[in-house]
Amino acid sequence: MKFGKYLLIPWLILAVHTILSVYNGTSGVVPYRELMNERQRILENLEKLQNINRELEGTMDALLYDPEAIRIRARELGYGTSGERFIRIVGLSGGRPAELRPGTIRTAIQPLLSGKSYRVISLCVGLLFFALFLAGDMFLNRVDSPDQKEPHLHSEF
Repeated sequence: MKFGKYLLIPWLILAVHTILSVYNGTSGVVPYRELMNERQRILENLEKLQNINRELEGTMDALLYDPEAIRIRARELGYGTSGERFIRIVGLSGGRPAELRPGTIRTAIQPLLSGKSYRVISLCVGLLFFALFLAGDMFLNRVDSPDQKEPHLHSEF
């Protein structure tokens, strides 16, 4: 079984590639967790957008049916009726309402490693073990070689 261990190297390469693919591959454990986190962020963003939509619908309904709301909104935008005069006091807050904030734009994160990198990593691990096996065999062959026999002391009695 001296060279049988070299037959383990392809299986080792396959095992390393499989473990990397299952754990961090395209549909592996780590990307699945990242997608679930991303899904949660998108759902939170959707909820914020729905709240903004409800507020805008309320504002739209008020502007459609309430003339006083139209007058207040027009004054906030800087309009007025004839005969009105505006006095602007610089430095006071609350003059105009804050701009509307749309929901955040979400994008999916790109994976750190691709399938090709798993192949390269697996091949490097296989080559490393091949080199270790080869070095071990060469070292053991030097120690056990027949050229380095210990001299036997013969006594002539």
